[in-house]
Amino acid sequence: MAKIDKIKELIGYLKVIFALILATNVGLIGWLVQNFMKANEVLVYADIFLIGLLFVVLIVLNRKIISDIKSLEEL
Repeated sequence: MAKIDKIKELIGYLKVIFALILATNVGLIGWLVQNFMKANEVLVYADIFLIGLLFVVLIVLNRKIISDIKSLEEL
């Protein structure tokens, strides 16, 4: 398999992971909005922590995807 094909496959895989993490983050935000007042305080703080953590993971993953796309330009 050529290097360009490997990078394309990696980008495709990372896009799927990005979409799954984004959907999970949206779900966590939705849960927080619906259950903010009635949920246990620990669950609310855990949810806020996970939303922040997944947001950071999305940023890192986005930078990796952009980096791989730029490396395709060089090939």
